[in-house]
Amino acid sequence: MRFIFLLLLPLVLFASSVTYKVKLGFFPAGKIEITFLKNRVEAKGKSGGFIGLFYKYSFLMVYNIKNPSLSFLKEEENGKRRFFEYRKLLKKKAWLPMVVKLLLERERIEKLKKFRVGNYEIILLFHKGEIYTFKVLGSKRTKSITLKGWKENNFPEEIEIETSAGTLKLERK
Repeated sequence: MRFIFLLLLPLVLFASSVTYKVKLGFFPAGKIEITFLKNRVEAKGKSGGFIGLFYKYSFLMVYNIKNPSLSFLKEEENGKRRFFEYRKLLKKKAWLPMVVKLLLERERIEKLKKFRVGNYEIILLFHKGEIYTFKVLGSKRTKSITLKGWKENNFPEEIEIETSAGTLKLERK
């Protein structure tokens, strides 16, 4: 029994995950699962709910913790498959690596004031209790990210991403 525990210990120490239901405005839009591994973060998502009836979308983003420039996004949108290396990923879906970077810092959120993701600068704009709002500078698509119910060593209960196309709301399952 101890042997099995020792084999599983690295998985427990280095792997954690969180799943969020995604809403676009008031409409259920799908889900995103983010898994934190030793050297990378994998985010998988797919459309669902009301929006999923009309729009078929799925993605896999792999974020390389040690060398973010090796990160990439694979997506399938209404039958078309695409691959985006890190620079193109930052243009297409900058909010995704930004959210991942924020979640990677969950052990030191009180010290998080300013950081960079690619060419974008993310600055803490507002903090009260367990609510943190970050302004994104340099992005045409992503304006701000708000994390609600964010406690140290935990994942936020809700994430709101203000984009030029509208507001994405991620609610923890």
